[in-house]
Amino acid sequence: MRPMRISWSWLPLVILLAATLLGAMTFDREDWPGIRGDEATYLMAAQSLAWDYDLEYSKQDFDRFVGHWQHQPEGLILQKHGSADGLTYGKPALYPLVLAPFLRLSPLRGPFIANALLLALAGFAAAVSLRRSVGAGAPVLVAAFLFASVSFAHVFWVHADLFLMSLVALALSLAYGGVQQGGRFTEIYQDVTSQSSRSFVLRWLWVGILLGVVALSRPFYGTLLLPAALAVPAVRRRQGLLALTLGAGALVLAASAINFSVRGTWSSYGGERQGFYSYTGFPEVDLPADRWQDDPQLRGASWVRPGFWKMGFDLAQTGWNVAYSLVGRHVGILPYFLPFLIGFFAFRSGSHRWSLLLAVALALSCFFYLRPFNFWGGGDSIGNRYFLPLYPAFWFLASGPRSSAWAAKAALAVALVAGPFLWPLWSQPRAYPVDPDGGYHYVSALAERWLPYETTQSHLKPSGHEDLTQNGLWVKPLTPQLTPLPPGSWLHLEGGAEARLLLGFSRPLDTLLLDFRSPPPARLEVEGGDLGETAFLGDGTARFQIVLPKERARHRMWWTNNDVFLYTLSFHLPPDDPSLKAGATFQFRPGTPK
Repeated sequence: MRPMRISWSWLPLVILLAATLLGAMTFDREDWPGIRGDEATYLMAAQSLAWDYDLEYSKQDFDRFVGHWQHQPEGLILQKHGSADGLTYGKPALYPLVLAPFLRLSPLRGPFIANALLLALAGFAAAVSLRRSVGAGAPVLVAAFLFASVSFAHVFWVHADLFLMSLVALALSLAYGGVQQGGRFTEIYQDVTSQSSRSFVLRWLWVGILLGVVALSRPFYGTLLLPAALAVPAVRRRQGLLALTLGAGALVLAASAINFSVRGTWSSYGGERQGFYSYTGFPEVDLPADRWQDDPQLRGASWVRPGFWKMGFDLAQTGWNVAYSLVGRHVGILPYFLPFLIGFFAFRSGSHRWSLLLAVALALSCFFYLRPFNFWGGGDSIGNRYFLPLYPAFWFLASGPRSSAWAAKAALAVALVAGPFLWPLWSQPRAYPVDPDGGYHYVSALAERWLPYETTQSHLKPSGHEDLTQNGLWVKPLTPQLTPLPPGSWLHLEGGAEARLLLGFSRPLDTLLLDFRSPPPARLEVEGGDLGETAFLGDGTARFQIVLPKERARHRMWWTNNDVFLYTLSFHLPPDDPSLKAGATFQFRPGTPK
């Protein structure tokens, strides 16, 4: 390939990646409240590899983790070693293996430096590759892909999704790296010399290996092998497909064999797994290593346990999931990965790039089918982290030649449109995803006001509180100023605050009853319904009737296969009532059914 000249279009990408690396090198994770779930498991596994050169869990690993991070590993996922007594970590080992040398160099900042370098590697590889098909402005487009989305913020979060995204970007860079502007492959693929043949085979062998790693981590991403296979040049299709298949197959077989020797099962997600928390105790610290089945406090983490998969394409729920995956307040692709649209605008038929869209659609369909109540990653995820490894497919959808001026305008346009949604991340990229009030730091006021709340997703807790049941109604607080009172049958609203809730019932309702303890408000301002009759009772309580419109949504929920009718409601207490300065306490009752 001819050497490419350095142009101004590299500057935004270089500056932003350098700033991200500097941010990782100076990041103080001790300011965050804790380390939970997958992150705790990946970090402890990486430390075990870095210091003990193995993946065996031990008390020494636990003590080392607490000594470094000053927090216990909440949600540590461990896996039983076949029929043996030992425990290993219940997550794929390749990401911890990448983190391990960086942890030895810097136990507190090493993982974030590794993530920043992975992001840079993905960005530079994609920019070099896309320059051949899109033009000299490709680097500024890649800068938009990474920084006008939530992608860059995952540098400060130790999950494997950024690692997988980087591998996909590298694989697609190699797969489409021989494509010139206009979609035609370079003559290098038609060279029959031994050196050219060796280079060709190595290219597609590496594409297979990289995508094999991704598919082994989450089999849904195996759909990306389809566009990779179709990108093999026709003049050497048999040779390229053989190398691609050999690379992916050898990686999967080797990893499975290693898993059998280390874990006693083919996958880190198979066998017997459990999650451990401070309230359950930790093996070899608070309880024996073999105490798995009989403790009701232990939260099962096995992918093969009964009830884990709530699969199925329920028509109503799947429709809502598709809508939420696009424009959801917390997980929407449009607000948080808006630059993916650039791929459509710069698309030109050639090299079967339409198959990239098919691969993404198939992978998302797998998530909707197998994980309909958590298709985004759950917990404290920043946007839809399960979409992150699929995101590079849209980068390489861009295949038509474009000028540097067009690239700059496209990057600026998506940044301006995405800016109102990304401002919390742009202004504080290293902030903990959950704010002190229990809401999500990365969700802007604009998203809160205009984007729909994802009623199908079980892990969302925007108020910081669990949902509860009141008189047969399912109630989810959406604002942190709403606090459930033990044992959970009443809610308390702080004085001067707004109450926003999502309510569900097994039948459609015409009216809803709102009971207030003494002192009750003299009046209410209600949104999401009309205020009906009001009764002030002799014991100092009051009952407000709310006339409901048509339900907001209707679909099954994670606790039932029957449809639940959902309503969104908000109301204000009178700001001029001195008796309500300390707030008010209330509960809901279903009114008349339709």
